[in-house]
Amino acid sequence: MEDDVSLLHTIHLARLPLFRNVPLELLEVIQQEGTLCFYNDGDAIFHQGDEANSLVLLLHGQVRILADGIFLVSRTAYEVIGEQAFINRTVRSATVLAQGMVKALILSRSLVERCLANTTFARNLLECVSHKLREATTERAFRFRNEQLLFSEFTAHLSPEITQRLLATGLSYGEPRYIDSIILFADIRSFTEQSAGMPPAQIAHQLSLYFDAMVTLIHYHEGLVDKFIGDAMIALWGFAPGTEDPVLQAWNCAHAMINTATHMTFGDQPLTIGIGLNAGQVFLGNVGGKGKRQFTVIGMPVNLAARYESETKVLQTQLVIGQALYDRLSPEQQASLVLHENWPIKGVNPQTIYTL
Repeated sequence: MEDDVSLLHTIHLARLPLFRNVPLELLEVIQQEGTLCFYNDGDAIFHQGDEANSLVLLLHGQVRILADGIFLVSRTAYEVIGEQAFINRTVRSATVLAQGMVKALILSRSLVERCLANTTFARNLLECVSHKLREATTERAFRFRNEQLLFSEFTAHLSPEITQRLLATGLSYGEPRYIDSIILFADIRSFTEQSAGMPPAQIAHQLSLYFDAMVTLIHYHEGLVDKFIGDAMIALWGFAPGTEDPVLQAWNCAHAMINTATHMTFGDQPLTIGIGLNAGQVFLGNVGGKGKRQFTVIGMPVNLAARYESETKVLQTQLVIGQALYDRLSPEQQASLVLHENWPIKGVNPQTIYTL
């Protein structure tokens, strides 16, 4: 009776991809010398860093494979696991955890090396490895496409040079942090009146031309474009290591934007913009949850920059600067500005501001 049961197990092994067409006498050796193991949910079949002294064949159930605590992939019944470290004689590169009840056949190194003398077994193992490599290539291509899409979205915020510099640091640009920043808030004057009689497609087209020109200038001066809000836009400096003086960059960029706008039109009318510039510590990073996340900048200096831009209309100027930024300008730059003390600003206490 015991021989009959053993024969049934051997016949069952012959149906598995790893043992397809392997001689019956070799299957009997595997049946006798292989170790049948059972694992409960969450049990480790092996850990990352363990010696790769065996080959594992899943007979029933499913496992999760993790590297450095990060989930990589699942494997199911009849798949071989741990073969790469086994073949290369290196330590395990990942941890394998049972997901539910798992039954596995453990083949020792000495047993596998005897099996490899059989060309059919060697070919079957090679096919298993090839299948995984093909699967990994497909997965890598999928992730690469997604990363390229994310990268293209990132480069819409920054110039390619600054993007490469940030990527070279290995830091996550979305990691929340506080930075000492220069904030620029720009808005088109009389946008509502000028766009009132324009069809939406024309508004979108002309806004795109304007934004493209402004973004080019911001990138040239190593700034980050945070977002568009209707016809307004927010940019900032001071977020990337190794860049030039952010105060000088923001100052030069604001003047370049004003000068460029004078050569553009919107709705067949001359285009004029107002800019608010401010400095201070802000929050920079991703906000939101699983349903929606957005990279942005938040803080009172940002709010004040928007308020200062609004005052450009009242003061009939194209640039309003806050005290915090004024204090960081050179004497020559300060000399080009006009002081307005205790100027009423909506929503906050009166501010000391400066205009061109």
